[in-house]
Amino acid sequence: MAMVLLTKFSRYFQEVIHHGSIRKAAEHLHIAASAVDRQILNVEETLGVRLFDRVSGGVRLTAAGEAVFHQLTRWGKEEAALHRHLAELKNARGGEVRIAVADGLAVSFIPSVIMLLHDDSPGLRFKVTVATAATAAILLRAGDCDLGVTFDPPSFAGLSVEAEALSRLGVLVPRDHPLTRMEDVRVTDCTGYPIVAPDSSTTLWRLVKELLEETDMPYDIVFNSNNIALVCDMVKKNLGIAIMRDLDAFGHYNEDEARFIELNETKLATQKLSLIIPKTRVLSPSAHFIIEKFKKIFQGFDNNPQQFLGKPKLVGDGGKAE
Repeated sequence: MAMVLLTKFSRYFQEVIHHGSIRKAAEHLHIAASAVDRQILNVEETLGVRLFDRVSGGVRLTAAGEAVFHQLTRWGKEEAALHRHLAELKNARGGEVRIAVADGLAVSFIPSVIMLLHDDSPGLRFKVTVATAATAAILLRAGDCDLGVTFDPPSFAGLSVEAEALSRLGVLVPRDHPLTRMEDVRVTDCTGYPIVAPDSSTTLWRLVKELLEETDMPYDIVFNSNNIALVCDMVKKNLGIAIMRDLDAFGHYNEDEARFIELNETKLATQKLSLIIPKTRVLSPSAHFIIEKFKKIFQGFDNNPQQFLGKPKLVGDGGKAE
């Protein structure tokens, strides 16, 4: 039925409704009244219903005509949306890009990156899903996301790692904490202070737990949460210190509230932030455009995303910003 209605009949039909008369509609369209009447009669015959009652001085919609009018209105909106989508496919700087991101990146780091992308290409729209690395991989393979930005993703068939950046391990401490005055901070130095930590549902906790247990020293976790932003907030409120990656701390503090100190231990394993995409699925021009932008952002990290995106630098020797 859509093919029957989505013709010049649609325009004729809506003009007749607007003017309340076949004759007046024909005059507005600059065609013969018989041509308009013929279009309406043909569709009435095809559908097996009357669309108008002929009344003195014009026409009046029937219940069937009302139903057809509402359907045409809906189809008109859908057609407009389709044209917008097709235009987006032609334009890499328009359209929607779906991104799966790690929890620790969702509050500040990814918003900062998206604002950079939005300023460059205002026509883009973003759908961001917070997910574990394993879930991000599943979403990509299922076609529910276009790219993933996560730590150490699993090696799944059908996925490709397009770019990587090293994430450094450190400790987030209140602004005037004694650790800010040390030149060489190690994990053993952290165990003597109350610790706020991510909970066991996070991948970060497994890393933090391993580091703490390797010291063979007692430690006191006074607070834990699955929300990295909340962990950072508790540090700023001076409840304790938090061992985390630089990207976890990114944007959650300013230098009037807290400091991030890189842990100076060669045995510490660094984690990689990875940009992953599906290998075989055909992505939209918009997605390819964003992937290339993310690659440049990763290249610009130089292991210091705070500096690259204009955020507070890491604390170095003597507690001064490097």
